[in-house]
Amino acid sequence: MSLDLTLGLQRAAYPDFGQVHYMVDSDYRTAAQGWSRADRTGPLDLFEAKKAGRGGVQYVYRTGDYTTDAVALQAGIDGMVDFRGDVLFFTPGAYSIATARTIDVPDARWLGPPVSSPRLSRASLTNAAVANVFAIGAAADRMEIAYLELLPVTGQTMFDVAAIDKLHVHDISYDSDGVAANVATIGFQVAASAEHMLFENLYIWNDAAQGPVINAAGAFKGLTVRNFEIYLEAGTWAAVIDLEGVGTVSFNIGPGVITGTDGAALTSLVTMADKTVNTGHGVVHGIRSSTAGPAAGSLAVPVLAAEISIVDCWRAVDTDAAQPTFTSGGNISWESGVPYTG
Repeated sequence: MSLDLTLGLQRAAYPDFGQVHYMVDSDYRTAAQGWSRADRTGPLDLFEAKKAGRGGVQYVYRTGDYTTDAVALQAGIDGMVDFRGDVLFFTPGAYSIATARTIDVPDARWLGPPVSSPRLSRASLTNAAVANVFAIGAAADRMEIAYLELLPVTGQTMFDVAAIDKLHVHDISYDSDGVAANVATIGFQVAASAEHMLFENLYIWNDAAQGPVINAAGAFKGLTVRNFEIYLEAGTWAAVIDLEGVGTVSFNIGPGVITGTDGAALTSLVTMADKTVNTGHGVVHGIRSSTAGPAAGSLAVPVLAAEISIVDCWRAVDTDAAQPTFTSGGNISWESGVPYTG
């Protein structure tokens, strides 16, 4: 993608953004592949030309100019200005972060190249065996994370989210393929009192018994998770979303699709089994699941009565099996839910 096209897409989608800062993977392609050209028209050359902005301010951060990808990323974070809506734009490449980094910039946007589907993400962030590799600090209200592939590491949290307001995560691929099974492998660990979080357009791939993609502790308001695809390749996964701890919660989960291969399984899409008081309520709706998904009575597991309403959620059955029925599940109010056959 050319620099001009990238900027055009950014301006079309984000007419009010501040400054664009560019993360550039110096090793994404070779000179023989045209990454850099003798006439200085290759992608790397164009970014190099943008390296110094007005007054010599740095706007381009090439990983090859720094000792590690994490140091380059820190330089990009340090260049962003509070409340301006600055974009940290990850150009195509693979960024492996081996030192924890804190994002404490209000209205910050971390974006990869826009793509038509999150499974086509062209920029990846890898947790290189670091606890809480990306810490979203208490000042980082209204942060946006989009168009990136997230690659976790076993036993660690990828994004540790403070009690911020209006986090927006969208068009993300979360891929734990090949990651050793560990229930402490978590995508987003959200602190108590976070408000109005939106996760949408998610492509999730899992092949082992990992921890949840979203783990929210304590009280929070207005969690929405919608338009997601979950693929189960192997192993038994306990839950994709875990809402735990004391406090009032409200959430909206769905629509989404769950599917997988023979032998793979998901115990529950969402669980509140660790909550200790009946002060929350939410809705799970529009879920379509293959037989790799949760059993008929385990799509959403509450701890006390009337915490989760389930609407228009269907589970497939094998074509040669008798059609099952959903049950009330004791603590779950089934608004509708007779699974389709086949």
